[in-house]
Amino acid sequence: MYYGAPARSLDDIARLRRTGFDFGEIAIANAGARRMWWESGVINGGLGKFFLMAHGPLEGDPNDAGSLWNRYISNLMATVDTLNRMAIRSLNIHLLVDRRIVSSLVLAEKIRALRELVQYGRKNSVAINLENLSETADDLEPVMSEVPNLGLTLDVGHANLGGTANKSISIIEKFGRLIRHVHLHDNRGGQSQDDDLHLPIGDGTVDFRAIMTSLMNAGYDGTLTLEVKPEFQEAGKIRVKALAGDELFTIDLQNFE
Repeated sequence: MYYGAPARSLDDIARLRRTGFDFGEIAIANAGARRMWWESGVINGGLGKFFLMAHGPLEGDPNDAGSLWNRYISNLMATVDTLNRMAIRSLNIHLLVDRRIVSSLVLAEKIRALRELVQYGRKNSVAINLENLSETADDLEPVMSEVPNLGLTLDVGHANLGGTANKSISIIEKFGRLIRHVHLHDNRGGQSQDDDLHLPIGDGTVDFRAIMTSLMNAGYDGTLTLEVKPEFQEAGKIRVKALAGDELFTIDLQNFE
């Protein structure tokens, strides 16, 4: 597997390369970030074996179809243009499709918008991956089935919210072959966005041992982003590598029992 962490600046990229990560997931939250990365001169293939992925802007009001078309999708297409310039081939996006929250009419618009975005991404050699927020596997099913070539980013921390059990394993069981990327961070459960704590691996209630086993059983051998503060990223990488069997480390895994 390949281990990375968020990168919001050139300094972050330098730090991740220096500390032995395989990739950085750059944040492109707005037009200013697009301009900064567009002008940075950074390009995949110019960083040795180290490579870059990307995370797009936030959606805004999940039930505003006008904003979806007039602002969000146009911003994502502009982001795809930037990634093509940088030779980055993977973009993770937030687009809520939870049927408890999003109306059926808006959900239909989101599916149509995703089809257009995925087609635009393919023309520019950028794969689009939908990140789970509060959705269950059943919420994701109509979207994944109706949008050809859409991939999935499994966020195990998000899957720990909005219910009594982590939804990661049910998502893996249903969509294992469609998972292209994984976000790893911890929390203590809860029902709101405020509970999305992005704690260090092992400091919350996420069962990383079970999730990593499920991913490996599904044949996943791709990219993993440690979405935790920089001071916890190396330790998180070591713990997850031990669970994945990528390296033999002698560490205390009591938090994962």
